[in-house]
Amino acid sequence: MTLDQPKVTSLFSGQMNRRTFLGGVLGTAATASLLAACGGAPAKSAGPVTVHFWGGVPADKGPNDLVAAFNKLHPDIKVIYTRYVNDAPGNVKLDTALSANGLVDVFVDYVPAYMFKRIDAGASQDLSSYIAQDKEVKQWVDSTQGIVKVKGTYFGLPTATDTGGYFLNKTLLEKTGIKMPQQWTVDEFHAIAKEVSGKNVYGTFDTPDLAFAKYGANANYKDAHTSNFDDPIFRQSLELHRNMIVEKSAFPWTEVMAQNLRVYSQSTYLKGQVLMGYAQGTWIRYIADTTNYPHDFVTAFAPIPTPTGVDQPYSPGGLGSWIHLNTRSQNKEAAWTFLRYHLTDGAKYMIPSGRIPAFPGTDVNTSINGILGPKKDQVFDVESYKRLHFDTPAKYSVPTISTASAEITKILQDQTDRYLIGEINIDTWVSNVKQQSDTAIRNAGN
Repeated sequence: MTLDQPKVTSLFSGQMNRRTFLGGVLGTAATASLLAACGGAPAKSAGPVTVHFWGGVPADKGPNDLVAAFNKLHPDIKVIYTRYVNDAPGNVKLDTALSANGLVDVFVDYVPAYMFKRIDAGASQDLSSYIAQDKEVKQWVDSTQGIVKVKGTYFGLPTATDTGGYFLNKTLLEKTGIKMPQQWTVDEFHAIAKEVSGKNVYGTFDTPDLAFAKYGANANYKDAHTSNFDDPIFRQSLELHRNMIVEKSAFPWTEVMAQNLRVYSQSTYLKGQVLMGYAQGTWIRYIADTTNYPHDFVTAFAPIPTPTGVDQPYSPGGLGSWIHLNTRSQNKEAAWTFLRYHLTDGAKYMIPSGRIPAFPGTDVNTSINGILGPKKDQVFDVESYKRLHFDTPAKYSVPTISTASAEITKILQDQTDRYLIGEINIDTWVSNVKQQSDTAIRNAGN
């Protein structure tokens, strides 16, 4: 699959006011957005229809309110939400549903590898005709850097934006006399994790992805035909993680695998088992929920540590939570109407799930208050959150190569699990991942 190269920029170099954004947009976008299923001219809905919407967010963290608000505004359309867990079995469940008529009309992707696989499989509708006839959405798409085009067109639109970073137990840091980092190196990250680790706590759940920091979202590829896993940065990144596990400053990977903590990594943090861990906004909804997840410490936020020799590291995050129409949908007009609402006016309902709306119009304080919740001053270091997500320019990257990306993701997980539990050494990891990934890329080209 060939992707167009989008420009990379900081998403928060300036906040766009929606009133300013909408200046010059003529006509009513709502009328223009109702397109025929074939992608032709707008057409009036024939009557009450059902739109099946699938996403990975718990229903009570935004989707229920989003759906209720939409259904009230559009009594001729009934949206039903189904949650899938964003792990391997959950994505298989979604793929199975996408292949059947009538089960999925609108869905959200969170992992690029899964998104590209579904586009390649023909599950995602080309949105070009819908965008072209919706002046408000078209102006946003045309003026926003970082929205991925696949094969020269748009198959999904980002509903949220986020800056990936480290969540830190500020209370524990202060007890040990360690200064809260605002900018830090990988060596400083390692030193803090080692100093804090003790009998009942590990310094970190995980370690920074040094290859991503150096190369961005295309780190796994030399080019569209060859993988990049023989680059020394991968060896350096994996050895850092394994060495920290051995010295007991990083959480044991045997427990990660046994407890399925890739999906539920926040539990180790909330239980006080680790000082810190990398995450995007999804951890916040658990930390803010002190009723179901009680804890007695304050959470602060820090950017990704900078690797040695990398002056301007790429930051994970950026535009995400990509929303799609299923090509098998029998109600594409109604589905687009809901997709558009989710993207624009309905985006505010998803803020409690930790998602800053990608579409302009939501001010900073509304996002902060909605994401961190009513107890934000007791539970979070609000200033460090604002500094990371709104005040600090970040260098983002979007994938422009996706050949065999789903297969490579699985290869990486399988071989990295083996390495981090000590089953294979780093030379075997490099050899296995390189060989298997190159084979997957070659097979994808056949």
